[in-house]
Amino acid sequence: MPTISNEGSKLYYEVHGEGHPVFFIHGGGGNTIAWFQQVPFFSRKYKAITVDLRGFKNSPCPPELSHPRFYRSDMLAIMEAENLAEAAFVCQSLGAWAGLAIAAKSPERVSCLYINGSPTPAYSEENWGVLRHGSDVFMQPSGGRGDGIGWNRKLIEKNPATHFLYQQIKQLNPSPKFDSNKMMDDSIKLHPRDFEGYAVPTMISGGDHDDFLIPGSHIHTATLIPGCETYTYRDAGHSAYFETPDAFNAVVDQFLARFVKPKA
Repeated sequence: MPTISNEGSKLYYEVHGEGHPVFFIHGGGGNTIAWFQQVPFFSRKYKAITVDLRGFKNSPCPPELSHPRFYRSDMLAIMEAENLAEAAFVCQSLGAWAGLAIAAKSPERVSCLYINGSPTPAYSEENWGVLRHGSDVFMQPSGGRGDGIGWNRKLIEKNPATHFLYQQIKQLNPSPKFDSNKMMDDSIKLHPRDFEGYAVPTMISGGDHDDFLIPGSHIHTATLIPGCETYTYRDAGHSAYFETPDAFNAVVDQFLARFVKPKA
């Protein structure tokens, strides 16, 4: 699988399928493998590109360079390596620090943007309160997730193997783990001025059982992004793509089809 170097980090990514490019950008507990329930589905009609963000799994870098301020540059570097003029982006949690940054600052490169389970870097005091809550949980020694925080507990009871697999995928990321406090750096906040003229088709979703963040917080986050649509997963928590993949894939598929042409 291809790798490139950008601003002090090796970047690992995978390309599956053909058609309009769609990036899948993982969250703080994920990596390329986390999208195993999306890649087979979407690669049938799109070029599905998964990425290990810098500092995760196969994209090693010095701890001081494992920072969201590089994510926009990293994604654009991959796009240049693949000769992609534009792409759609599907982002989970931390992944929004890549996708929304590109959409706000390089909108001509983004066909559409779908975000799940994320306060995003769009700043408001209310939004930052949600982000602080999630960061405090994430930075606990266990990652705060061993007891199912962020998940629909009934789904764990029904299929504990799925939750176990989620935890194992996270363990593939190197130590020290990502410092989520970096997500709140002033240098990467997106303010209302950064969204002047914003016209990238955008949807943000969240799960009713997301107590890793705050259930329903995505509704407020959407108000900070001009024209942003919302969707709520009634049976999922923070990671609908992992917990309820069929529902997630259907919603994202319908969203993408409105703005990009799938392979015939």
